[in-house]
Amino acid sequence: MIKKVALIGDLCQDIFMHISDYPEKGGDGLAKKLVKQVGGSVSNTAIALAHLGIESHLITHCGKDIWSQQVLSVLSNEGVNIEKVVCEENESTGMTFAVVTEDGERTLFTYRGANVLLSPDEILPEHFSDISMLHISGYACMAPPQSHAVMKAVELARSLNKIISIDIGMEPARQSGHVLEVIIPKLSMIITGVPEAVNISGKESITEAVNYFIERGVKIVCLKMGKDGCLLNTYDQQVEICAFQVDVVDTTGAGDAFSAAMIYGLLNNWSLQMSGLFANAMGAMTAARWGAGAALPTKQQIIEFL
Repeated sequence: MIKKVALIGDLCQDIFMHISDYPEKGGDGLAKKLVKQVGGSVSNTAIALAHLGIESHLITHCGKDIWSQQVLSVLSNEGVNIEKVVCEENESTGMTFAVVTEDGERTLFTYRGANVLLSPDEILPEHFSDISMLHISGYACMAPPQSHAVMKAVELARSLNKIISIDIGMEPARQSGHVLEVIIPKLSMIITGVPEAVNISGKESITEAVNYFIERGVKIVCLKMGKDGCLLNTYDQQVEICAFQVDVVDTTGAGDAFSAAMIYGLLNNWSLQMSGLFANAMGAMTAARWGAGAALPTKQQIIEFL
């Protein structure tokens, strides 16, 4: 039976510019390469899951503009269900400008636009009756009414005994304290970076931060460590898995792809070791190519890579 995942987060149009160096403040910067793709952390994860054979249902808003026409077409073509994406007349589709340097690291400038307009009234029990899992982007926790919609979705999914996961970036870790405090005890899996985990928990060490989440009922704590791989934790197990060595081109979407692979492993009852290996592979493959969205690797490509 095909597994289904509902995803709440942002849908954006990504514009990547590859530069050699940042100009001085007030100066001019010239890009060597320009790439336009579907973006938004949860949208990337939805596409990655679809590439793995998971039925992905995206729940968010976008504008009724030229950008939404493009991104919705790509999402649909990549196998993502967009029936619950609402197009707004008076707000823009989310937009992200990504500046990528020679080492593959990217700096993001995002206008979240219509994404934040998702309302609790749109979150209905029937959205969760036949899904296997709810996955949330931490960015959806940053501002109402979207953050209120997230809390309602978590309550509904929890009442139906669904698996719930979240991927938390640094800005949500800094700005979404109240919402995270409410939903963390209801989560099955947290995926985040070490600085974010320390920030959310208020602890000084990785061990203390992990224990903070475990003591609040989180079953799996996944720490993304970039070139150092990942650290996966449960109540009675800790597994550290080294990263794959690749020529990094652009790290955009690597974390979103990692999340999709961890979700896939959880839904298929894989061991931590197997899930982490798969997730590291998917993240490494994403970092070795330009952009995310439709460029995210397929299951067959990951098998060949491994």
